[in-house]
Amino acid sequence: MTVARTSALLGLVAVVGGAAGCGGTGGAPQSPTGDVANKPPAVVVPHGDCASNYGAEASLKIDKAKLRANGAAPRLIDKLDASAHRYFRLLAVEFSSRVCLEFRDLRWYLPVAAVHGDAHLEQFVLTPATFGLEDYDQAGFGPAVVDLVRFASSIYLVCREAKWTCRPEDAVQAFFTAYRASLDRAPTRTLPAVVARLRKRVPQDTLSWLAWADSLTLPLTPAAEKTVKERWATFVDHLDDAMPARRRDFYDIVHVGNLQMGIGSALEAKRLFHVRGDSAGPGDDVILEARATSQPVVNGCIWRPSHGGSLHTLMFMALLGPRMPQVFGTVVLDQSPGAPEYWMQSWEPGYYELALTDLESQTDLEELAIDAARQLAGHFWTRFPEPLRVHQRNAQLRAFDLADRRARALAKTLADETSAGWEQFRKTK
Repeated sequence: MTVARTSALLGLVAVVGGAAGCGGTGGAPQSPTGDVANKPPAVVVPHGDCASNYGAEASLKIDKAKLRANGAAPRLIDKLDASAHRYFRLLAVEFSSRVCLEFRDLRWYLPVAAVHGDAHLEQFVLTPATFGLEDYDQAGFGPAVVDLVRFASSIYLVCREAKWTCRPEDAVQAFFTAYRASLDRAPTRTLPAVVARLRKRVPQDTLSWLAWADSLTLPLTPAAEKTVKERWATFVDHLDDAMPARRRDFYDIVHVGNLQMGIGSALEAKRLFHVRGDSAGPGDDVILEARATSQPVVNGCIWRPSHGGSLHTLMFMALLGPRMPQVFGTVVLDQSPGAPEYWMQSWEPGYYELALTDLESQTDLEELAIDAARQLAGHFWTRFPEPLRVHQRNAQLRAFDLADRRARALAKTLADETSAGWEQFRKTK
C-alpha cells in the first residue's frame, strides 16, 4: 500500500498509540525461552527502552463510507463484500502493526530478515518458467514473524471460503514446519500441482495473453497520456544505459492505461504499458507494470526507506523473488513537483496471479504453504555468503523457536478478528 491509500492513515481503521509497558499486548513479560512469567525476564531488556514505536493497536474494521470517499470504486466494494480474504488483503499495514506490538517484548531476540510484509496465498504468481510469491511493495527488513503470522492468517481465511474440506491447522502446521526446515537446511522447491494445472489454463498464445493484459486497463485522460509518454522517454534513456544491446524502439508504447487489478493495491496509482518488444510484429510485445512506492509506517517494525525513490522494492525482489523480470527499473511519470517515483517490472507471457478459486483440495493448499515457506526462509541459502549465512540461520532458528507458538495463536486470533470486521463491513451500506 502507498501512504496515500494506506487505510490506517486515511482513517479507514483506527490506530491508537503503542501499549504501555514492554509486553506485546500489555500482558506479562516473557522470558527468552517464551514462557509467560510473573517474574522478571531471564535477560534484562537493554537500555530500559519500551520501543513505543514498535507496533500499535490497529483495528481490523474498515469504514466503508470512508473507503468510498477515498476513491474505492463500486467494483472494489463488491469484491470486499463477497470475501473475507479479499477484505483481509486491504489490511497488510494493520496486520504488521499488530504483530509488531504483540512481539514487542521479544524484539531484542527477533533479528531482522528480508521479509515480504504482505505474504498471503493470492500473492502467488506463476509464469511458464517460474512460480512463487511476488509483489514486494510492502517488503523490508524486519522480524520474520510478520510473514509467519500474515501467511498463516491467510490460510485460516481461505479455509472458511473453501468449497472442499479444508483443515487450516494442518496447513498452518505444514507451513511452519517447512519454514523451520528451510532455515536448517537448503530447501528444494517442487512444482505444486495447482501450478501445473493453471499453466494449462492460462493463455499461452502470446496474442491472447496480450489481449487479456490490455483488457485490465482503463484509458488515461489525453493530458495524462501526453505527460506519461513525455516522461517515458527519460525512462528509456535510463534503460539504454542498463541494457545497451537492446534497441531503443523495443520500448515504443503500443498501449498504456490505468491498471485495474488487485485488492490490496486497488487504491494505488498503477499504470500498465504494452510496448513493441524486439520486432514490429506483435508476437514478442512486452507488458510492463508501473506502481507507486509504498512508504514506511510510523508504528511498524519493518524498515523501508522514507526517501530515495523506489529502488528498494527491486532490491527486495532480488532477495526474495523467484525471478528478476526481463525489464525492471524506476520511473517518474508525472510532471508535478514531488511526484512519486514508480517501480517498474515486466510481466512474462503467461503471467498469472493465483485466485482462491484455483485451489481444489487440502493438498493444493498445503503444497502452496510449503512452497511459500521455502521461498521466504530459503533466501538465506542463496543470497548471503557462507560466513554470514551461518550466523543468519542460527539467529533465525532461535527466533523461530521463541515465537512459534505465539505466532500460530496470533494468526488465528487475527483471522477471527478479520472475519468479524468483514461481517460488519458487508452489513453496512
